[in-house]
Amino acid sequence: MKKGALRITGALLVSSMATGCAAQGAQRGASATPLLSAAIAAPSAASAGGTPASARGPSEATEEPGGIPTTCVGEQAIKGKTACLPPGTFAKKLCGGIYPEVALAMFAKGSPWTRVWLAGDVEAWNASGGLTHRAKLAFDEEVIVLSRHGAGGGGGIVMTGAMASFDVLRWDGTCVSVMEGELTTRRPPAPKPAPVPWSRLEETTRRALLASAKVKASHDSLDRACASVSSPGERKSCEKADKAFTSAVADFVRSGGALPTPARRP
Repeated sequence: MKKGALRITGALLVSSMATGCAAQGAQRGASATPLLSAAIAAPSAASAGGTPASARGPSEATEEPGGIPTTCVGEQAIKGKTACLPPGTFAKKLCGGIYPEVALAMFAKGSPWTRVWLAGDVEAWNASGGLTHRAKLAFDEEVIVLSRHGAGGGGGIVMTGAMASFDVLRWDGTCVSVMEGELTTRRPPAPKPAPVPWSRLEETTRRALLASAKVKASHDSLDRACASVSSPGERKSCEKADKAFTSAVADFVRSGGALPTPARRP
């Protein structure tokens, strides 16, 4: 792996595009609204054999999620510019899981967070505990800066030629740690979003997205294109439709499309 490889701080990332399209094709045959029925729901405490929330004592109560920050609480230099950072505790919790709705909220039009882009194709790794998985980030992928790690070694030793690294948020709700040299602050003509994990989105979020004519049309095209991926040609068509759908979602968010407040937050 090349020097300065990224490390992913989310949990499982979206599988390869071909495999993902094949799985979507299988799901679509199961119902009239296959994508909407693919939401991933966590089992309740009662069904899992645990104590219901209403029966727990004060010390056993589940911690309520916090709000999504909207203003900078810190700034860090990156590639000669200054990055607006969210609270460190929020960034740490965010990178401890997968929060696609939170990512959509932070990438929304008018949010203060600093966008940067990948200067080349890079292989990423988990950066902050949990399971380690690889992922490939494409040239021109758009990410948000969350925190900075210094270039110095332990004990205050500064390593000659070492670069700082940054934890950044992807459009799919996961985090990666990247070296400063692998990023650029110059916006590309067509920034690329990471594939949005549709099946992980909350029902209310999916309904809001499908209210957009452009998102709905690209969703329907994806549904048709990925109904069968048994041949190389069908697989290629599915991949193309998947990219178009992700772009439509990103355009909706970037243009200020309204989405509900995420129920699942760090």
